[in-house]
Amino acid sequence: MTPPQEKFILYPYASWFFALAILITWVGFSTTYFARLGASTVYHHIHGATAGLWIALLIVQPLLYKYGKLKLHRKLGWIASIILVPLLVLGGLKMIQMMIQRQDFYPPGEVYRLSFIDFYSLIQFLLFFGLSLYHGKCIHLHARYMACTILTLLPPAITRLLFFIPFLDTFTKTLNVSFACVEITLLILIWDDKRNGSFRKPYFFALVIFGLLHLLMNYAGGWAFWKSLMDGYAG
Repeated sequence: MTPPQEKFILYPYASWFFALAILITWVGFSTTYFARLGASTVYHHIHGATAGLWIALLIVQPLLYKYGKLKLHRKLGWIASIILVPLLVLGGLKMIQMMIQRQDFYPPGEVYRLSFIDFYSLIQFLLFFGLSLYHGKCIHLHARYMACTILTLLPPAITRLLFFIPFLDTFTKTLNVSFACVEITLLILIWDDKRNGSFRKPYFFALVIFGLLHLLMNYAGGWAFWKSLMDGYAG
């Protein structure tokens, strides 16, 4: 079966860009996770494995589409919907709970800001994933929303990667720059759409969602109601 001709226009090198996301993740977590595998809990491993498998899936899916393996493309998509996505989200929720329970290992109050980012990001991931399924019959929207799910997973890795840059010497600096990197990426994608004569909503919508998180995360750690809510969640 020959795939639709439009696939040759829409991101023929998408798999390479998603592979770059794997590399960023590996380097970013090289010292905090991969170098200390034996000291990590099974929940850390499940969370890391599901996030890695999700990125790997998005490397494979464009190739399957490109070479006309649409049946396998859809099958893997539904398997991911039923198994991988729930495991990724549940693993993320467990990691948040464990982080708050172990807040003595973090700078004072930092877990509340991080838990806000993590909860927001999980909702954001599900939103982009749900929209990609809803627009499954429109490859232009489906592919763009799927790409946004990868951008949702990247800030933790980028934040750790930025610590290798000497003048980014605080967590707040690296955290803000990591989100700026995602926002710049979205602006480039919006520009690329415009350059090709079309304006599609997914990247602009994602830019608004990421921008709101970027703004709120700098204040969420001081919200009394959020601290109380997270203490209850941890308990």
